[in-house]
Amino acid sequence: MSEFLIGAGVLSLGALLLVSLPWLMRSKRAQQDVLTNTRLIKQRLAELNIEQAQGLLTETDRQQAEQELKLALLEEVNEKTQATTQSRWVLIIGLSIALCIAGAVYYKSNQLSQITHWQNAVGQLSALGKSINSGQNIEAKDLRDFALGLRTRLYEEPNDATGWMLLGRVWGALNQPETAKEAFEKSLAIEPNSVGTLLSYAQSLILIGTEEELQRARRVLERVIALEPDNINATGTLAIVSAELGDNQASLQYWLKLQRFLPKDDPNYDAVQQKIDEITGIEQGAGEIASRADSEAASSKRVQITVQISDDIQQKLPSSGVLFVFAQDPTGQVRMPAAVVKLPLSQFPVTVELSDTNAMMPTYKLSNLSQAKLVARISRDENVAQAPGELQGEITVKLVPNELNIQTILINKEIL
Repeated sequence: MSEFLIGAGVLSLGALLLVSLPWLMRSKRAQQDVLTNTRLIKQRLAELNIEQAQGLLTETDRQQAEQELKLALLEEVNEKTQATTQSRWVLIIGLSIALCIAGAVYYKSNQLSQITHWQNAVGQLSALGKSINSGQNIEAKDLRDFALGLRTRLYEEPNDATGWMLLGRVWGALNQPETAKEAFEKSLAIEPNSVGTLLSYAQSLILIGTEEELQRARRVLERVIALEPDNINATGTLAIVSAELGDNQASLQYWLKLQRFLPKDDPNYDAVQQKIDEITGIEQGAGEIASRADSEAASSKRVQITVQISDDIQQKLPSSGVLFVFAQDPTGQVRMPAAVVKLPLSQFPVTVELSDTNAMMPTYKLSNLSQAKLVARISRDENVAQAPGELQGEITVKLVPNELNIQTILINKEIL
């Protein structure tokens, strides 16, 4: 703010000089003209007295001429005074306009509102960090403010590996995997063996989704396994990435390894077994060899969802937007939807079906889940990531193979 005041003061002083200098010079010239005319009139009055003494003028003529000279001088002084008053008002108005323009130009060119927002974000960094760590529902705006403040702190402390890791996770939560990847790379350059950062880095590479990034994610996950051979998250993700890259043998080995870590009563045990059966071509519960397509069909899961909207939320519908209906892992271990359908807004109720055909990745489908969190979300844009002002409803259901699960979701809340 002090820099703004100094800059505004300099511009205002310049504007004052530009506006007032011509007026001051003109006023000075006017005063000089009045003084000159006064001296001339006094000289003429003295001459009139001499002419009267010499008999060239009568007393009456001298007095009449003297009166005319005095009236002319008075009229000139009044005109100059009036002109000066008018000029003073012009100067005040012009100066006011100049000050307003100077202030507006400086405010606009220096983007003061953005600077104020940046300063507020830096000041609230600690409070926002506590809110995020506490697991509260955080708005996208707060995440962006936290990222802005954290990036400022990292500029001053560039060797803070934890700070770079947190920044990457925030950008990942904001659905910006490219930016998140860069932050994770900076963190790993400082602490290359941080397992948590390596796992987050691999997730950002998978979200980018190109073959090059998937290959890199595979190498990163193999590094995690080398550091922690029993890491379940790395093992399961490696199985998915290997299958996505077409390496079914490696995928099978990782699924088998992951299954050894799981107790048989774990809900994920059967899902892992399905992936093993899918790769080996063995139908679950039978000993006959079948094709992979048959295996998928035998274990397929489908959900028919009717989306309704409450009366109070109906009034908050945007004029245009997108309806997302998707299924997620209810445990939150995998945030990527297992199935998703996107539709333009229309009249409610709307009925959609989720199945393996709606998967975002061939190796992560609805059939992988024994339970699913079903979400219906109305977004103002085409970004499925949660944002303030969006409308949502959700339920959690159990999925049964070879059975159409019929459900209803009521959109009844606004995301804050």
